[in-house]
Amino acid sequence: MSIPEELRVGVIGASKYSELRHLPALGSDPRVRTAAICDLDLVRANEMARKFSIPLVTDDYRKAIDEGDLDAVLVVTPDDTHHAITMKALDSHLHVLCEKPLAFNSGQAREMYEGAEVAGVRHMTFFTFRWLPQYVYLKELIDGGYLGRVYDCYLTLFTSSGRGGGYSWRYDRRYGNGVLSEYGAHMIDLARWLVGDITGVNANLRMFLNRKRPDGGVLDPTNDSAMLALEFAGGAQGVIQVGSLAFIGAKDMDQRITLHGEKGTLEVRATFTVAEIWGAREGEGEFAVLPTPGRIMEKADRAHPFHVRSGTPATTSSSTLFLRATPYHRAFTTGSKQWRWSTQRRCLTGAAAWYRFSGHFS
Repeated sequence: MSIPEELRVGVIGASKYSELRHLPALGSDPRVRTAAICDLDLVRANEMARKFSIPLVTDDYRKAIDEGDLDAVLVVTPDDTHHAITMKALDSHLHVLCEKPLAFNSGQAREMYEGAEVAGVRHMTFFTFRWLPQYVYLKELIDGGYLGRVYDCYLTLFTSSGRGGGYSWRYDRRYGNGVLSEYGAHMIDLARWLVGDITGVNANLRMFLNRKRPDGGVLDPTNDSAMLALEFAGGAQGVIQVGSLAFIGAKDMDQRITLHGEKGTLEVRATFTVAEIWGAREGEGEFAVLPTPGRIMEKADRAHPFHVRSGTPATTSSSTLFLRATPYHRAFTTGSKQWRWSTQRRCLTGAAAWYRFSGHFS
């Protein structure tokens, strides 16, 4: 299905992230018109409609899709709703950008992917790090042989967003997947993109803080801390650790990537406003900053590394991002549990482990 000259988009979900990221991005492109916004909180939806001049406001995603005269939808809602909203959009032959994690389980993810292919529409899930200039250059360095064979990789991302101990749907198993999906999904995608396909996972997921439901009831928790040990098809191994309880001052986010290889080491140190690559190769001296080339930086706002201009090409096919990019992050139980997945055995070990993932293994 072709893209029209003016793209009419409906945004399903009026969250803070929609306000800070999606809606301004849509408004930055003159070819795009945000034609509808939907949220169960109509007061919030109306606030966003006034702020961004959106004509149709509703608390029913079906009405937005049926009455908005849309070409595409952005699904920016809690994890448990992604499948139903996406399938409705695909039934209406709309292009779809769905936030990660794609779905609650592999069956839903496959149905969404196959429905999009049958509908012949553009479709993807939202892995923003692949577009950031520093990460694009990091990928170029790796592919260009800076490291040689990769031995080890370490990817961490910490925020303080969960330190207050308050309720969030992300920590409620009925609706979300915790920090494993909020931040871990990005790190899993980066690990696959930078190092290669993952063939085995050991994971430990934990909820450190005792949170209550809004009605005061006992919360069936997900996780506010997650650690994964990875095995890659090429023989490398790695660790991913994410959490929302870190005290990081005014940085908002503290992200680190370290890759060790036969020829040297690459590191990325990033916050929401600063991102740098450091490198060192055997026989070439100490670590030094590796500036991102201007040909790459011209696609971004230098003062805000996470702002990428419209028109920047995707780094992989939409179908690859839609189905395969989050294959490992839906296997957990209450409290601190461990699980393991291996392509060789295709099984899990660990007490009462529950294996559900948003993705597909070929």
